[in-house]
Amino acid sequence: MAQSAAVLGGSGYSYFKYQMHLASQNALAVYKEVCNEFETGFSRNYDTVEGYMLDDADYVLVMTNSFSTLGKAAVDAARERGLKAGLLRLRLLRPFPVADLKAAIKGKKAVAVIDQNISIGKGGILHSEIASCLYHENQRPLLLSFIAGLGGKNISPDEFEFIFNKMIAGEDTEDAGTAQLIYTDKDWQEMVRLKGMAGKG
Repeated sequence: MAQSAAVLGGSGYSYFKYQMHLASQNALAVYKEVCNEFETGFSRNYDTVEGYMLDDADYVLVMTNSFSTLGKAAVDAARERGLKAGLLRLRLLRPFPVADLKAAIKGKKAVAVIDQNISIGKGGILHSEIASCLYHENQRPLLLSFIAGLGGKNISPDEFEFIFNKMIAGEDTEDAGTAQLIYTDKDWQEMVRLKGMAGKG
């Protein structure tokens, strides 16, 4: 429940905002209850996370939204090549499903977070969220950050293969936290063309 109220100084505002935070955290348990009720009635479950071929996976893509269907196809292709690939789709971001996320990627070799957004000066927003969740874990997978699909740009099978190859080759690299933009030669040639039209070639 939300009630409109005047902000009466820092003390009241601090208390009000913290109560909102606690209520949001409590909403996670309520979300689980609703999911279970929905599954009982409709035989479908929409938990905070969705795993695809995740149980025995060594290399995991983490995605959100409709682009995760492309990720599933990429996982299928990787499996056909003999790679133990899987996908984790986050359905809920606030409150952040910390426990479910940790359980889903526990024991994996590498995780590639594919952000369709970028926090300028920092990198992928979802990658930062996940990295903070895993910070205190003694055993955690290699966590790689990729920026892809900005502005609705498609992510091709070749680009997914590139990401999987980076996960395989990227173990124990020092730059694992650096966000990498997925950008093809075709994309660059389009930029060259546009810059040429603007007289900036």
